[in-house]
Amino acid sequence: MKKLLSLFLAGLAVTAFADIDRTKKPEADPAPAASFPDYRTEVLPNGLKVFVIEDDRKPTITLRMVIRSGSAADGTKKGTASFVAGLLNRGTERRDAAAFALETDSIGVKVEGSSGPDSISVAAGGLTKYTDQILDLFSDAVLHPIFPEKQFNKLQRQTLSSLEAEKQEPSSLADKLAGKVVYGDFPYGDYLKPEDVVALNHDALAAFHKTHFLPNNASLAVIGDVKADDILPLIKKAFGDWQKGEVPELKLPEIPKIQGLTIHLVDRPGSVQSNITVLNDAPARNNPDLPELNVMNATLGGGFSGRLFQNLREKHGWTYGSVSNFDYRKLAGAFEATAETRNEVTAPAVAEILKEMARIRDEPAGEAEIALQRQYNVGNYLLSLENTGRTAQRVQDIDLYNLEPDFYKNYAHRMSVTTPQQVEDLAKKYLSTENAAIVVVGEAKEIQPELEKIGKVIVYDQELKPVTK
Repeated sequence: MKKLLSLFLAGLAVTAFADIDRTKKPEADPAPAASFPDYRTEVLPNGLKVFVIEDDRKPTITLRMVIRSGSAADGTKKGTASFVAGLLNRGTERRDAAAFALETDSIGVKVEGSSGPDSISVAAGGLTKYTDQILDLFSDAVLHPIFPEKQFNKLQRQTLSSLEAEKQEPSSLADKLAGKVVYGDFPYGDYLKPEDVVALNHDALAAFHKTHFLPNNASLAVIGDVKADDILPLIKKAFGDWQKGEVPELKLPEIPKIQGLTIHLVDRPGSVQSNITVLNDAPARNNPDLPELNVMNATLGGGFSGRLFQNLREKHGWTYGSVSNFDYRKLAGAFEATAETRNEVTAPAVAEILKEMARIRDEPAGEAEIALQRQYNVGNYLLSLENTGRTAQRVQDIDLYNLEPDFYKNYAHRMSVTTPQQVEDLAKKYLSTENAAIVVVGEAKEIQPELEKIGKVIVYDQELKPVTK
């Protein structure tokens, strides 16, 4: 009887597979209508906004604190936010650096800070059975850092060494000049210099912490195998006595606009290849077109299937790869398309990047091409939801960047229904070949003459200072 049943089931399977046409690619399933997890929001009396995302798939907990002040709040002491973030786990009022490291290692936990233009984040994660200890270490780093002299001096030496090494890295030179070209004197365009690092001191770090580390200038995300009703009392106990204060209003210069087509060339004698970055102005992080813009950008330069890669790598063989992306920040953003090429094809590569930017604006894309990019973006997004730290960040991004509350609920669906016409319209709206800044790092005597046929060239030395002739 069992043998007959097995033969019957096998026959059904053969019949089912026989009905599949393997010459046709199967249609992708529609994106889930709501693919982002639900979460609970609670605001403590001191103003700290707490988000709890319950996820029992693994016996872990992740904590992530965001301070809504980053390097844009450095003022005259550039690098302050970065140093504050880097030293939060290197000594507190209760634990010196060695004791802090020993205690975190003993339970397999990392407590680390990082900084960006708009915020400082502090993250910690580990097994839920260590929740009390993790929360104790985490709150200690956030609330009671002392920025000890020995650790400060060590970080200062490491930073100076890194800055010296970056002078020999074409990609670092390109990134720094690109920021300055797009943002000018606005803090987003600042980059750290040795003299900035030398000018920093303990008092500047302590003042930044006192001024900006305020509960009403922060949010805390908790994600993992926890229940909101259980974890919130622990959060209130750890952070309830944190005193609120007045968050200073930043006085920032106006963000400039790219006008005309200019080429900014960093002369790097001896370079046999060039680093190319084509830049446009871009909207802020709360731009309502962002999901559809992801599909447009993927079509142009999102990876192996992007037009830039297919042109510069597959068709011409000029580069290992060429990509584009939007760098969104709270108050503004930048679009950049990049490639690394041999000296002799630098100018042609720049011309082809501009050509592809114009083509996606002026020529309608096919449905099959856009369908591929829709599937790619939706798939990547859904996979990223497995990363608890990334999910916590997205929840806090809604608060930090003033996004719509259902932004990530609709994110996958909006990308999944993006049309070729929307891609063309968004390219017309956000991409420009007339108002573009092009940063190139390479040997000027080899590449400047041909670049001058494309646009006005401004030459810089490796300290990123304009060269006077």
